[in-house]
Amino acid sequence: MGSERQIRSTRAVAVTAFKFLAFAGGLILLGWIAAETDLTAVAHAVLRVGWTGGAAIIVLFAIGFTADVGAWALMFGDMGASWLWMGRLWLVQMVGEAVNVLLPFGSLGGEPVKAMLLKRHYDVSYREATAYLLLIQAMNTLAEVPFVGLGLVAILRRHILSPTAETVMTVGVVWLGVFTIGIFIALHLRLLASLQQRLKAGRWGERLSQGLVVLGDIEERLYTFIRHRPAKFAGALIFAFLNWAFGAFETFLILRFLGMPVDLSDAWLLETCVVLVRNITFFVPGHLGTQDGVIVLVGGLLTGSPTAGLAVALVRRGRELLWSGIGLAIGGWFGLKPSAVDAT
Repeated sequence: MGSERQIRSTRAVAVTAFKFLAFAGGLILLGWIAAETDLTAVAHAVLRVGWTGGAAIIVLFAIGFTADVGAWALMFGDMGASWLWMGRLWLVQMVGEAVNVLLPFGSLGGEPVKAMLLKRHYDVSYREATAYLLLIQAMNTLAEVPFVGLGLVAILRRHILSPTAETVMTVGVVWLGVFTIGIFIALHLRLLASLQQRLKAGRWGERLSQGLVVLGDIEERLYTFIRHRPAKFAGALIFAFLNWAFGAFETFLILRFLGMPVDLSDAWLLETCVVLVRNITFFVPGHLGTQDGVIVLVGGLLTGSPTAGLAVALVRRGRELLWSGIGLAIGGWFGLKPSAVDAT
């Protein structure tokens, strides 16, 4: 027992140290980008967005955010169809995503927070909340495949990246597509349930099969969602895709307010590069430096101005901080509310 605790403690320290190093590396990269760019020109470019542009960007992002919440709500069956439940999920999503962006836990930091809020305030069990959270993550990943596929077409058409970078992007998109579709096929065929039955026959079957209980629950929910609620499955997939698409629309709008004559396919190309890099650097808290670096690089290639790329990165960071600040304020409001149920 003591050795197991020591192993867990050592593992936790190693993970914390790794995240700290990743965060420090992101800061260094961001500092290098700033040092290599004319910050005065960047400041003037950002100011061109103005209050009107800033408000338009926030509204556009809010629409995409709401589409993501809509995809999640459809998974809750008839309950999720009500405006009241949609509003509740919207608030929970605001808090969880704020934690994802602002706190150094990586991309999964806000998911336990969402599960806790659903349990404490809306009487959704932890097991059920976890299943729905993993389901929406799977749905978002499935919707990501056509999004990055369209972006890859734009990348190969424009040829602004090096042949090596284009090859890496192609391999990444193909791998994402094959992996995601393979996972959905496995879940749809209920292979986990079959595996669990086979494991029970072995020496360690009971212990191993218990580890698949939660995954089996998710598999069952996904199977039911696809086979018995195909209209809601299609609706959730469309909403999830719109969430990705609105990221490209946001980039397009920012570039236009900065006075850059780009078309939507260029903005889609840039957003695709950002999404793929974020997937690779999921362990970097807030994707600090990595997200900004790819925006500066690809944005500079598209517009001919690294200044414009950094301006886009800063405007997006500003929107993230504002939106996340609102999310944390909502989290504070949740903290002041009495629990609707016993959290234990």
